[in-house]
Amino acid sequence: MSKKRLKVYSDAFKWRVVQEVVSGKLNKEEARKVYGIGSNSVIIYWMRKFSGNAQYRTNKKVGIFTDMPKDKEVNELKERIAQLEQELHTANLRADLWQQMIEVAEKNLHIDIKKKHGAQPLKHLSKTKKRPE
Repeated sequence: MSKKRLKVYSDAFKWRVVQEVVSGKLNKEEARKVYGIGSNSVIIYWMRKFSGNAQYRTNKKVGIFTDMPKDKEVNELKERIAQLEQELHTANLRADLWQQMIEVAEKNLHIDIKKKHGAQPLKHLSKTKKRPE
C-alpha cells in the first residue's frame, strides 16, 4: 500500500485560481486540469474560503460565489419580461378597443357615456325620498 501525498498549495496560488474562476477566464474543471489540482471540490472550498475576505492580497473585490448570475435564473427573468410585455400590449389594445366602443356608442346612440368634468355624484335616494307606508 502506498500513501498518497497531499499537495499543499500556497494562499497566493489558491487566490490566483479563485480569481481566474470568478472572473470567468476558466471554469472550475478547466482550472483543475490547467493547474494539476487533483481534488474535484477543492476549488469550491477555496472560493468559499476567500469569498468572505474581499481585501485578501489585493484591493480588488472578489464576488461571492452565490452572487454570480445563474444562466437559468437570467433566462427565466427574460421570459417573464417578455410575457409581461405581451400582457401589457394586450391590455393597451383592449383599452383602445373600449375607448372606440364608447365613442361609437355615443355617436350612434346620442348618449353621453363618458364622465364629464365636474359631474356630481347622485344623492342617495333613501335620504331624499321617503317610502309611503
